[in-house]
Amino acid sequence: MKGNEGNVAKRNKWRKSMVLALALAGGLLFNTIQPTEVHAEETSQQMIEKKAEIDAQIKKLQEELTKLQQEIDAKVKVFKQVQADIKEVDASIVETQKRIEQRSKILSERMAAYQAQDNTVGVYLNVVLESKSFADLMDRVVAVKTLMDADQELVDQQEADKASLEQQKATLDEKQKELQKQFQELQQKESEMEVKKAENEAKSLALKAEIATKQEEERLEAERKAAEEEAARLRALQAATPVIQATQNNGGGEPQKIIVGSGAGTVSSGDAISTAKQFLGRPYVWGGSNPSTGFDCSGLVQWSYKQAGVSLPRTASQQYLATQRISAGEARVGDLVFFSYGSGVAHVGIYLGNNTMIDAQNNGVVIESLDWWNQYLVGFGRIQ
Repeated sequence: MKGNEGNVAKRNKWRKSMVLALALAGGLLFNTIQPTEVHAEETSQQMIEKKAEIDAQIKKLQEELTKLQQEIDAKVKVFKQVQADIKEVDASIVETQKRIEQRSKILSERMAAYQAQDNTVGVYLNVVLESKSFADLMDRVVAVKTLMDADQELVDQQEADKASLEQQKATLDEKQKELQKQFQELQQKESEMEVKKAENEAKSLALKAEIATKQEEERLEAERKAAEEEAARLRALQAATPVIQATQNNGGGEPQKIIVGSGAGTVSSGDAISTAKQFLGRPYVWGGSNPSTGFDCSGLVQWSYKQAGVSLPRTASQQYLATQRISAGEARVGDLVFFSYGSGVAHVGIYLGNNTMIDAQNNGVVIESLDWWNQYLVGFGRIQ
């Protein structure tokens, strides 16, 4: 019995020790876990605040783009108004010219009739002298005066319309110059927008990476690097565009002439040119990139080559960066020709050979000489 009692006592003592050990362990475990949970809560709160801060910064970047877009939209509105003004002046000129032509025909017929007689007065005098009575004489005098007044009125109207036509043509010339100015400013703004978009995209990706998971962070980092590289290329292009000054004198009074090649194009460039020619006469539409919306310069190039199975970026600057640089003398049909007004590549056309190109400009889709454009020429690009 004593042996059994001793064993029971030992077991009870062991149990008490285990309970005490477990209690101590539980206390230690509680003491170690509790701060970790508090730290996690603090980190979560910090992350919420961090995300809110980053969201606000990203929103600010988007607002910068929105503001720049609003400036562009305002310029587009002015551009469209000038286009409408030109259309109205054009219609007025057509009507004035029509009146002048019709009146010229009448006056020519009158002059031919007068020339058949000795003089204009003789024609009317014969009419008066052939009267059969005093009453008839008075009627004829009134009729002759009316005819003479009508002739003079025709002449006066003709002179007034000719003066009006000259004024309308002067107004049209002013409007065309204003349209060209607006056109160039819009293209410059697009160049600025390209750089700003690329810069803000890189900044947004960097901000998002700060609160991303490890896997997302790697993806965002790769995208950020690509966006930064694109922004750097566009910035460099905008900062130092190598514009060829065709008007620069070469030691004499004559402008320096740029000699442009006219090599044969490829099958795809031929198809692209055929597509572009389908839209000759279409009005210029800012931001237009397909037949349903209309075209701007780079939109016409992109769409035309797309139909030929060739993929090109959307804007003139991007198309410049995506093509191989060649000299003017190496240019061949189907190469792209780029222009700048002093900051960044702003305009593009498809070279047709013989110093001509097809492009979408302020007067719409046209085939035109490079002579005037040479003052803004950046260079030629070959699609690879």
